Amino acid sequence: MGISGKVMEALKAGILLNERLTTLIDKVDRMDNDLRQMNGRVIRLETMVEIARSQPRLPDESE
Repeated sequence: MGISGKVMEALKAGILLNERLTTLIDKVDRMDNDLRQMNGRVIRLETMVEIARSQPRLPDESE
């Protein structure tokens, strides 16, 4: 394999690496979006728990 063959292999490897990197970036973006959505859900759940805790409790029927 001459110099031109090695250059072609290097270009192919660079293109393949670029494709894999693009795929990885897309996956990270989706994971970031999913994490932000879950964070919003957790915040809403925490708010509901705090509101429920601040409400006065009803007396037990056994008393």
